[in-house]
Amino acid sequence: MEKFSTINLRESNQSKKVRIGSDLKPVIQEKIITKWQSLIDTAARIVNVPSGLIMRLNEKTIEVFLKSNTPGNPYENGEEADLVYGLYCETVVGTQEKLIVPDASKSSVWKDNNPDVDINMISYLGFPINWPDGEVFGTVCMLDNKENHYTSDYENLLMQVKDHLENDLELLITNQELKEKSKQLEQLSKTKSRFLSLISHDVRGNIATNDEFIKMIIEDLDQYNNDSLKPLLESISKSTTESREILEDLLSWSRNDILQLKPEPEEINITAVIDKILRFFHHGISIKNINVQTSYYTANALIRSDENMLTVALRNIISNAIKYNYKNGDLKISVKKQDDKHIISIGDTGRGMPQETIDRLFTYEPGQSRGTHREDSAGIGLILTKEFLDKLGAEISVSSKPGLGTNVELVLPK
Repeated sequence: MEKFSTINLRESNQSKKVRIGSDLKPVIQEKIITKWQSLIDTAARIVNVPSGLIMRLNEKTIEVFLKSNTPGNPYENGEEADLVYGLYCETVVGTQEKLIVPDASKSSVWKDNNPDVDINMISYLGFPINWPDGEVFGTVCMLDNKENHYTSDYENLLMQVKDHLENDLELLITNQELKEKSKQLEQLSKTKSRFLSLISHDVRGNIATNDEFIKMIIEDLDQYNNDSLKPLLESISKSTTESREILEDLLSWSRNDILQLKPEPEEINITAVIDKILRFFHHGISIKNINVQTSYYTANALIRSDENMLTVALRNIISNAIKYNYKNGDLKISVKKQDDKHIISIGDTGRGMPQETIDRLFTYEPGQSRGTHREDSAGIGLILTKEFLDKLGAEISVSSKPGLGTNVELVLPK
């Protein structure tokens, strides 16, 4: 959030609104404060003045951020003055230029109503200090209790101090940005890993199921003839082919930044996508003897969307409906059209869940519960499903009660 301060320019008798360091600016670190203290101490000793100051501008006040540890310095760290006097530093901030006042007690502009003159700080040399984005930090200045015209060498010295201070502010911003980038990259990496875990889990599960079916066939091979064996092998072949296709997509996605993927809309048939997913989970459905019922308003429900993203989302939802369903349970999937939107409902008669579980369903929780047949969970919930649905402009809602199953409804835009 941006913050502003209103300062008074005594020489022109004007007020000016300036942008100051926002709440998002980094805190000045202790090691930098130590460095600044050394700089202001050294500069004050070289110029031979009682007071060297680094001032920070606030919304209503200006404060002594650091004072030089020199004899006779009347200021204290943390000391504040209200922005009502038109102080030396206010003019520096407002003009963004250096200010030299050799002797304020002889100046019609500076001698009256001046708190610095009241404590005999009658001469002044100061420069503005700004953050890299132009927001004002404050000033760096020297004050003397006697007339002082400050030589060009002293001006150059204080100018170098100003440059050091602003370089440090820039380094602070750069470090803050690097930390934010690192944090974002770490989060992206974690989410990408969870995504890959989710998809690979489905592939592994399907391959494991196929493996079990093949072993069962081998064990009871004598009980099969060609007519009964062929459809089983065809089913396993289709399931294996779909697993291979998903694995290829997985390898392709792993080479790219998954979370930066943008939807590539094309005309797709929603019912065909659902039917393909049901074939993928055919053996898992068979093992639990789940009764699958589909209801489509048309066999050719066309929509413009990204097929890969929509498939991943639907596959995860249907996988959960199977995973948490009971043996001999029901799985009902319907596709309806309402105005210019498509509504997909996926309902099961499984374990169900309480409202507090629904509330955190779209967040990552390691160690989620296993399925009703002890199926593993990827520990990712529906976080990536939600991520892709958001990219597609789709809405998702979940209703469920423990022991009474779960219903998930997707609303897909035109």
